[in-house]
Amino acid sequence: MTSQASISFHINKKDVEMLWHIHAEVSGSGKGRKHRADVLNRTAIVFISACWESYIEDVCMEGFDFLLCNVEDPSKIPPKVKTIAARELRNDKDERRIWELAGLGWKNILTNHKEATREIWLKNFNTPKSKQVRTLFLELLGIDDITSNWHWTDTTSETACADLDRFIGIRGNIAHRIKHEETVHKSWAKEFLAHVTSLVNLTDQAISNHLFSITATRPW
Repeated sequence: MTSQASISFHINKKDVEMLWHIHAEVSGSGKGRKHRADVLNRTAIVFISACWESYIEDVCMEGFDFLLCNVEDPSKIPPKVKTIAARELRNDKDERRIWELAGLGWKNILTNHKEATREIWLKNFNTPKSKQVRTLFLELLGIDDITSNWHWTDTTSETACADLDRFIGIRGNIAHRIKHEETVHKSWAKEFLAHVTSLVNLTDQAISNHLFSITATRPW
């Protein structure tokens, strides 16, 4: 089983793969054809990045909602999440707000924390690199380092992070400078798509294991 976020990612992935068919129709030896192919490659890089960003946001919210629905008391919530969520109460000058914790009020506090974190994410998260992803998962799910799960044969987590950050950097050049300094090759886009697909699968499994360790129930 996989998360709904992963299912959505793989649906969107098919749209990216359709670009390869269009690429075959417009690529060729002529200069004009090469330019059109380059535009498609740039489009693919930007779209893959958007798919990755959407997955990260969605799976974090999905995991958080599952956690909140499957714990009976706040003692089960990861300490880091509780610490960050309680910060707003500690900083509020209205001392009466502490009573919001009464009964099931702690769930409202955590829900507010989720929404506040999401707002910060949407406002500042314009480069879904490994560091930003790591921070989001720590603050919402209490996972110390989600990127430590990003490894497979011949690829360490450090290399996986570096490759992700490199591709996101190319996406930033395309989005903000309109034109990347180098020609964007089809092989780059294909490598980027394969890379984030691996990261999605590994992230899904890591979250499932993390939530199972807390709730004794698999989220997917």
